[in-house]
Amino acid sequence: MFEIGLPMLLAITVWWLSTGVILYLDGLGRGSFRWSMAVATGLSVAALAGLALTASWQTPAGAYIAFLCALMIWGWNEMAFLMGYLSGPRRTPCPPDATGWRRFRYATETLIDHELGILASLGVIAVLTWGAPNTFGLWTFAVLWIMRLSTKLNIFLGAPNIPDEFLPAHMRYLSSYFRRRPMNGFFPFAITAATLFTAFLVHMALVFSDSSFAQTGYLLLTTLMALAILEHWLLYVPISATKLWSWGLASHRLNGKSAHGGAAASDHPAERRAIAGAEAGVPDAGSLISWSADISRPCDPGALRGVLDGVVGGLFGQVERVDGAARSSDGWLRFAVADGRATLDKIKILDDRQGRVTAVGRAFDRERLGAAFAACAA
Repeated sequence: MFEIGLPMLLAITVWWLSTGVILYLDGLGRGSFRWSMAVATGLSVAALAGLALTASWQTPAGAYIAFLCALMIWGWNEMAFLMGYLSGPRRTPCPPDATGWRRFRYATETLIDHELGILASLGVIAVLTWGAPNTFGLWTFAVLWIMRLSTKLNIFLGAPNIPDEFLPAHMRYLSSYFRRRPMNGFFPFAITAATLFTAFLVHMALVFSDSSFAQTGYLLLTTLMALAILEHWLLYVPISATKLWSWGLASHRLNGKSAHGGAAASDHPAERRAIAGAEAGVPDAGSLISWSADISRPCDPGALRGVLDGVVGGLFGQVERVDGAARSSDGWLRFAVADGRATLDKIKILDDRQGRVTAVGRAFDRERLGAAFAACAA
């Protein structure tokens, strides 16, 4: 029982711990990124050496070390992406009118460098371990890549519970390429294929039960696949994954990047004057400029979210705050942008009022912003 339980416990612990550490580090701010990446790079070089060293080891220790080394190299790629060192040439929100293949091309441009970096890492691992008896490091990295690619496709095609709160503030433009919908046509095929492959890994662990090396390696891969399947299902079941890594997201909250429940009131007198002036139709006399408009037609929540993410990403200029409410097909939505974070929540409004949006900033394209909100009509 110990031989079975230890690989599973190790895989679960490392998955949970490494995810939280990466979330914590990418929430510390750009000033710390250089040092975090320097340490991660040193560990990744050591991990490559570890893979080369253990490629000939046919022992449980060899399987464990290869597994952990592959995870370290994977973590380096994730950190390089989330910290902005290895993402893609496009670092702006998706234009509201981009659809179909154009939207797919734009989304690909936001992370193509990251994908190429992963493929390069996979190639290096393959060169170090190919033909050797211990290739569990190679298969660990391959499983992580394929399942993460599947997750990205599901988020792009549409899922109801997209964990965009995991994105650091400087990467928030990525959420404009996500789509929220009850289901997409790719998910059933992806989850079925992943489940069948997991069953195959269980079979292999049973077949090689007389080899502690092979059984350990296959149990590590089985647990990793099961965790990846869990991550897929968390996109669709009404359970928040943020509680699993609340400690890792603490750095995001400390830096003012966490989500707010609805629109936060401004603590700045100049902003309060600008907002009050906008509501009263009085021009702002301070350095801030304000803009407001009625939203007379019901809005599509996905399109509205895209506009808010565009504001966060700087698509319309230096917009510091947005506050508003609008009808949707099934009720009212309250939306806001504050402290570099967009929020969108369902609310209950009893009176028959009209939707409205107010924006405050220092230099932004009010005409383009107005057109974007107008284009959100369902």
